[in-house]
Amino acid sequence: MSAHRRWACALVLAYGAPALAQGAPPAPPPLRWGDVAAAIERDPRIAASRSRVRSAEGGLSAARTPPNPELEATAGRGSAREGSASRNEWGLALTIPLEWMARRGPEIDAARATVDEAAAEAQMLRAEVTAELWRLHVRAGYAQAEVETLEATEQQVEALTRLVRRRVEAGEGRPVEVPRVELELERVRNEVAAARAARDGALAQLGAWLGVSIQRVELPASPLPPGSIALPVELARHPRLRAALARAEAARAEATVARRSRIPGVSVGAFYASELDREAVGGRVALELPLWDWKSGRVQRAEATAAAEACRADAEGRALAAALAEAFASCGRARAIADRQQTSILPRAEESARTLERTFQLGETGILDVIDARRVLLQARRELLSSARERDVECGALVLLSGRELP
Repeated sequence: MSAHRRWACALVLAYGAPALAQGAPPAPPPLRWGDVAAAIERDPRIAASRSRVRSAEGGLSAARTPPNPELEATAGRGSAREGSASRNEWGLALTIPLEWMARRGPEIDAARATVDEAAAEAQMLRAEVTAELWRLHVRAGYAQAEVETLEATEQQVEALTRLVRRRVEAGEGRPVEVPRVELELERVRNEVAAARAARDGALAQLGAWLGVSIQRVELPASPLPPGSIALPVELARHPRLRAALARAEAARAEATVARRSRIPGVSVGAFYASELDREAVGGRVALELPLWDWKSGRVQRAEATAAAEACRADAEGRALAAALAEAFASCGRARAIADRQQTSILPRAEESARTLERTFQLGETGILDVIDARRVLLQARRELLSSARERDVECGALVLLSGRELP
């Protein structure tokens, strides 16, 4: 066997031989997306949103409850104007307010709209938390895959370095090849160290939100974007728009409350008085006299607020439509780039590396060309991981924005 053939076979074996298994304790199972999704309900932000919904429900219960009647008691000592007669005097008065009856309907409507707003905001917050955890999970998974790719490349370059050294020692290679391949090995080691730091940071960030220590994650299946979305339907049921519409409804109800507050307040009641020379039983009516204040300022403020909230709801719908269109474009762009990287760029880089290895076997090229081909192949693999990560993040954001659940 010729020297070139012998060294070429050694190179092929060095690149193709799997790493020997190291004795190590069994690793914990990787964290799956299903485990992350199950932990979303325990997120403190979700718990806070549930508390806000309960608070709004308490406000609705309060709006439905009529005000309590008032009981007034008086007591004193009475003395006759003439003579020495005296006795204790006392009286009771019961007052039932009635002015709340005119405002009760719109106040209940406003409170109910506030509950709807809080529920929609809770659902919106859940979608935002899910999107954030999805991004962290995907980032950690692809950082982990990048480390594995770089570690495999490091092993290959280490084998190549040993091969080049033996070749130079045997007098079949140029001495200048040794420092060049060692420089490539150090460069790969630096990239491995940086990738490990990025992976550990991503795992720690995800673990901090979940409240657990994470060693590994399992990448979920790439989310498929919705094939066709009826835009008006999707917007109508989106929590962002529902929250804006609920705020507008609450503002309109508050404006109705303000207008009805112009109705003079009325209260009715009864009294009993036990005095020195008589006992009295009767009724009473109290009527507000709107001489100076007809609530014009309150009505103007409430109506302006209602108009502003209606405009904000319209703006929210337009912003949501624009965000959905942008998400469609981002998902499609990222998916196209990832597919092109997978089906066109990476196979060409692999074919180029194989071709240069074959020419190296025939002695028609040097080690620098092999190193350069391997460097291009590594870059193509890392770009594939980067584009796949962006695809999963962008398409996952589109799925959540359209009101659907991630797989």
